[in-house]
Amino acid sequence: MRNTKWILILAASLITGMISCKKGDTGPAGPAGPAGPDSVVYSGWIELTPTYMPDDTVFLDTIPAPSITQAILDSGIILSYVNIGTSDQPDVVPAASLNYIFSLEEFTAGNIYLTIFPNFDLSGLPYRYVTIPGSKIEGNKSTGLVNGYTVKELKSMSYEHALSVVGN
Repeated sequence: MRNTKWILILAASLITGMISCKKGDTGPAGPAGPAGPDSVVYSGWIELTPTYMPDDTVFLDTIPAPSITQAILDSGIILSYVNIGTSDQPDVVPAASLNYIFSLEEFTAGNIYLTIFPNFDLSGLPYRYVTIPGSKIEGNKSTGLVNGYTVKELKSMSYEHALSVVGN
């Protein structure tokens, strides 16, 4: 009986203590920090403006790409997309899947150079590129995995799927 009395007193004290305690107010949020350099970057939609080169029988286009740096070229990944549909009914496809249209898609620091077969004037089509820094790549350059996907798999993914894989 005596032990039961002490257990009841201890339980009452604990319950009273828990009921009377109040969590403090949350303080103000701190300022947002700057965007880090290791983020996935995607361009806006860029309208293609290829020029026909009759001597070479190809179309050429140069796209300024400031997020393509030497570090991205050395250890990152670049994905590119073309909307072959309309703005009302987009059909965004990986540029890598259009190898019958692009004879060359060359990435350099700051620019993308497109060489397009002569039967395909892509004037006015929207083009977008995505840069993924090496820090987002798992393992090392030899595995080349991004969240479990190879570079080849990423280049064949839809734009939406690729963004969901790499996160931002």
